[in-house]
Amino acid sequence: MILAAIRAVVRNWSAYAASIGILALGIGMSVAMFSLVDAVLLRPLPFPGQDAIQLIWKTDPLAGNHVEELAYPELRDLQTGIPEFESVAVMPTSLYGYAKVLQTGNAEPVQIEGAPVSHDFFRVLGVAPRLGRDFAATDERVGAAPVVIVSDRVWRGDLGADQGIVGRMIRLNGVGHTVIGVMAAGVEFPRGAGLWVPLGVERRIVERRGATFLQAIARLKPGARREVVAQKVNALFMRLALEHPDAYTRSQRGVVTPLVEYWTGSARLHLWIMLSAALLLLIASMMSAGNLVLTRMLARGSEIATRLALGARRVDVLAQLAAEGAVIAAAAAVTGLAIAEAAIRFLVRWSPADIPRLAEASLNLNAFCFAAGAAALAAIACSLMPAWPAMRIDIETALREGGARTSLTRRAGRSRNIFILAQAAVTVMLLAVALLLTLSYRAMMTAGTGFDHRDALSMNVRLTGHGKEAPALYGDLVKRLQEASGVTSAAAVLLRPLEGTIGWDVPYEFEFEQKAEGNRVLPKGNYEVVTPGYFKTVGTEILEGRDFNDHDSADGEPVAIISRALAERIRGAGHTPVGYRMRLGLGGPRWLKIVGVSADARYRNITQPGVDVFVPYVQAAPSTNYVVIRGTLPPRELAALVRTTLKGIDSNQAVAGIATIGELIDRNAARHRFNMILLLWFGMCAAILAATGVYSVLAESMAARRREIAIRTALGAQKPRLVRQMIASPLGFVLAGEVLGGGLVWAFGRVGSELLYGVSARSPLLLGAVAIFLLGIIYMTTVERESCI
Repeated sequence: MILAAIRAVVRNWSAYAASIGILALGIGMSVAMFSLVDAVLLRPLPFPGQDAIQLIWKTDPLAGNHVEELAYPELRDLQTGIPEFESVAVMPTSLYGYAKVLQTGNAEPVQIEGAPVSHDFFRVLGVAPRLGRDFAATDERVGAAPVVIVSDRVWRGDLGADQGIVGRMIRLNGVGHTVIGVMAAGVEFPRGAGLWVPLGVERRIVERRGATFLQAIARLKPGARREVVAQKVNALFMRLALEHPDAYTRSQRGVVTPLVEYWTGSARLHLWIMLSAALLLLIASMMSAGNLVLTRMLARGSEIATRLALGARRVDVLAQLAAEGAVIAAAAAVTGLAIAEAAIRFLVRWSPADIPRLAEASLNLNAFCFAAGAAALAAIACSLMPAWPAMRIDIETALREGGARTSLTRRAGRSRNIFILAQAAVTVMLLAVALLLTLSYRAMMTAGTGFDHRDALSMNVRLTGHGKEAPALYGDLVKRLQEASGVTSAAAVLLRPLEGTIGWDVPYEFEFEQKAEGNRVLPKGNYEVVTPGYFKTVGTEILEGRDFNDHDSADGEPVAIISRALAERIRGAGHTPVGYRMRLGLGGPRWLKIVGVSADARYRNITQPGVDVFVPYVQAAPSTNYVVIRGTLPPRELAALVRTTLKGIDSNQAVAGIATIGELIDRNAARHRFNMILLLWFGMCAAILAATGVYSVLAESMAARRREIAIRTALGAQKPRLVRQMIASPLGFVLAGEVLGGGLVWAFGRVGSELLYGVSARSPLLLGAVAIFLLGIIYMTTVERESCI
């Protein structure tokens, strides 16, 4: 039977080629998206018992702070206060500022992202070094000999895969560290970490609850439930707020997040939505292919009726038709896998770099199983569903009508109309969401980031090992760069724009709020340390007052520049921002005089500006970490100039993370752009498939009613009226499908709101535009067909 089906499909290849191609497109794109989801979300992480590992931090919904960091004393609180924890450790909330400069003596110094962690960190993760040993409690004590564990990537790439590296000393930031272990391949947590050192906090940090820079990671005991633990963690933090009112606010709440969700972050929602879109395209392709096969089935009405009249059993005819559908689906699956392979390579190459493990996507066993399932559904859509109306044929009536075309057409009408309705709904859904993401991306990129000089080049330059001399060395570096030929301006900053969502966030208060309890629930301000000329270099306008200058010295009056959003708070209280005073840290030791107001900028989130506080580098404790330079030279030459100038100050330092401000903006918008392009592609494919489906229905309708059309034309019927009558029924189901699709778009507005910026999924104008666009495509297709009448 299968061989007969293959011969039948090959013999009528031209009739089935379109169906195979349409199915192959749907299967290929859905398999490609499933492979991405499988690589990022479904494959287990390299940590045994990953479901038991939880990340813990706090949030303050009243203040609008989504992430509140922990202080070191809270590690002890979690260890003693939550009996469901098997082990608990802490690590920084981000890797910014913890990079180490590796000096091997055999090559140029190189910056490596490092993570200071408490000694139980790897025990919580359930992993151990492949060479050497894990951290011990004694390694974490203040004054202990410096030790380090390196990742497999650093061991192979920077240390030459030396099997005898354990016990040897390497220099990090100019300080000798003994390598005590090499971690197993694939273990790089937090993401991007290349080495780990003991946290080794000082006694003042151990006892100080206001020094918040950490998050906790814990492993649950067997049988412990995350929901119960989350309630206990929240109760613990609320109790601590009552016991330590000077350190915590009562509105803070505990957050317990599974490691898998923490690892994937917002990419989880993005990928599930993209896979859903691909599955909708697969459904649309099945509907379109099913319609085409149904049209072909109706054309074989005479053959089916004759075979039944000659004694063939209906079940045998149905089995033969099902076999042909299976052959079509199998051919489409094979072709679709080739499409999927090409699509995976394209998507991996052009996908955002911040989606973890995406580069590992491939056509593995899971992908083949998914393709087999899609092929099975396609076989049903291309065989059983179209064949079922044919099996209900009345043989005598069919032979009397000359081939059963008319009777089969009437019986198959319901199936075809369902296909059209489903296709229209899917197409409207995909086109509307694609349009939403396009408008969102456009609004995001035209709203203005606050950085007008996209060509300004930035890079990480950490002058490690110089202690209190670092600010002076940064000033010397910036001055030399400013005096160099081809340089327009240069400056340094603590954390460059859009480097990450978590930075130096500090609470603040103005003089008029000094005694207000509400200060403790104010949003924290993004804290930046800059050198004079920074705003000019990145293209942020000073709206009021002045920029920092050389008169803002270390022993001079403490000063600050604030963003416009903060200045509006001062104006709202009836004061003039420039000349007013504020202080950082809620009861901090000194007041800062506001000397300028800058334009709002998007330092941490490209979709919304925050509130920013800038202080001069000579008056701040944390030193600058990034150099920003702008000039007439190409970026590569500017980077080389910075390296050469840096060597003249300290040859043991390294430069890393070279990128223009424009590249940083594009990098942060990459995921939005990626989603937009994918859904535009899915939406246009679905629109073409919908037009193809309606076209196939009209083609069969014309063929079935050719005799009627000829008679009515001969009797004087007008061609426009015939055209309207022909397209009225399918267009009616298209309109019904558009209404259904519009409802799905409204539902998307609730689920995918975080993907949108500046637009609403519930805009009647948007849904109307999509509906008119789809009707236009279908109408042009059908009119072209009806012009043959």
